[in-house]
Amino acid sequence: MDSVKEIILQTKNVEYIRNYLGKEQWLQVSGHKDINGADAVFWCGLVSLTHIEDVYHKVDWDISADKQSCPGFENNIYGYQYKANLLNEGFESILYYREFYGVEKNYIELSQEFILLNNLRYNTISKSYCAMYENGEAEEAVKYIDYTTIQIKMKFLRNYSAAKQMAILIFFDIRTKFDGKISDYGVEEFNNEYKEDGLFYELWSGDMHSPYAYSVLMGKKILMPVPIEECGYWPYEKEETYEDFIIGVDGDGKEILYTCDPNKLGNYFGNNSDAPMYLTPVFFKREVLQKYVNRPELYEIRDGYLSCQSLWGIEIDNHHKNCIVVYLGDLGKYLPESERGYWQSFNIVGEGGLSEVSFKRDFCNMFSESNMEDHRFQYAYSSLREQWNKKYGWDLYLPLSTEDQYNLTQIRIPLGNSQLEFDHLVLALVKVLIDSLNEKQLIIPLNEQSDIKGISKLEKWLQANGAVGYEEHIMFLRNLQKLRSTGSGHRKGKEYRKISDIFGLSEKSKIDSFEAILQTANDFLKYMKTTFLN
Repeated sequence: MDSVKEIILQTKNVEYIRNYLGKEQWLQVSGHKDINGADAVFWCGLVSLTHIEDVYHKVDWDISADKQSCPGFENNIYGYQYKANLLNEGFESILYYREFYGVEKNYIELSQEFILLNNLRYNTISKSYCAMYENGEAEEAVKYIDYTTIQIKMKFLRNYSAAKQMAILIFFDIRTKFDGKISDYGVEEFNNEYKEDGLFYELWSGDMHSPYAYSVLMGKKILMPVPIEECGYWPYEKEETYEDFIIGVDGDGKEILYTCDPNKLGNYFGNNSDAPMYLTPVFFKREVLQKYVNRPELYEIRDGYLSCQSLWGIEIDNHHKNCIVVYLGDLGKYLPESERGYWQSFNIVGEGGLSEVSFKRDFCNMFSESNMEDHRFQYAYSSLREQWNKKYGWDLYLPLSTEDQYNLTQIRIPLGNSQLEFDHLVLALVKVLIDSLNEKQLIIPLNEQSDIKGISKLEKWLQANGAVGYEEHIMFLRNLQKLRSTGSGHRKGKEYRKISDIFGLSEKSKIDSFEAILQTANDFLKYMKTTFLN
């Protein structure tokens, strides 16, 4: 336990401001914080390099909640003049204390310049500002602990300081109090000033009128900016690096690797004639897409294309059941640098080449329908809904809510042979194909049983509307529903094994099994289209 003398002299707090303040990952720039039992208050701002000496004139804060760069009028020798920044010349705020005199809650705003330069977005749930990167990922940059207590990640503050070529000023006021008088502990009242390179503070102590003594450590720390070339903003972003990918094997069976830098690859115009072609196919395990499957709110995988909202997109050959193929040059041109390392970890030696679908599209400039049952399902389902509504004026399938939309977009040929993925896909397919039926519009004759629902109601509707040959499709839907209820929805037992035998799950891989289920689902969608729309 610290002696009272150490508390009076704030030994540990002096050590903190000298050796740690401004060097941690997160910097508290406003509000209160307990430091070694003392109450510390912070603020932060900027000063131009030509006014650094002004910082050492007095220990008082040059910028604070009461002294900030708000616009207004100044009375000088020229009269009243409007100024965008009422601080002394060379000083600039990062924080703005907004006061509403009890009518509304006071709070602190960040500089809009800081927010815009870093393209920060406020997250109302986490009460923080996040920076968004080209790969779609976000990084927390500013945290609101409460309305007036803010922490900023140092790398963002440092980059901002470098871009503006202004020094960061960290203001601190650390106070402690203790019982009795200073003299009770063998210490006389003192008031000492300390000036060091990048640090200016005063430490003083005395007795209060009440039976307490106090100690105050107040001052500021100056963090000089790094060169503007290190700020990280355009045009000073770090030079892009390009990974090497496996493009084949040599005569000894050793892997051949080559850079994906598009500027170093050959093309059909004679550039880099000794290098592999830009359109060299590179092969990956299908599991490379799992990352994107898991974030449907951010990424979209469709027939021949992977995209991250409007940030980036890349053509992919996803018409194989055992791999994904991408052109070597596209990896360097269209995939963000931060994503390429991830893809590299799934890179494999390819067997065969491009799918026939991609070859026709890319090299023969021919339309080619996808050979994959999941792509066919997505098209058939959307097409049926659209054409049905256009002809009959009502939806055969109810539109999915935003929260449920992923059930449709994620229906795919499994990426692997896991039971978990298979169960999730069965569940999604049932939600889309059975649970989303618009039962209110499936009107059946009045003499029929009125409380029937789901597949049974669809069956009665088909009968009432003169459909023929529907029995096998109704049977498929019932079996699919049972596969979900005995597998995805409940503990697996005898009933699941029975329905598994119907679908032949024990005889095939999960990939082949779900592909067969999708093929039968596509047959049902085709039947509904040819029977009622053609």
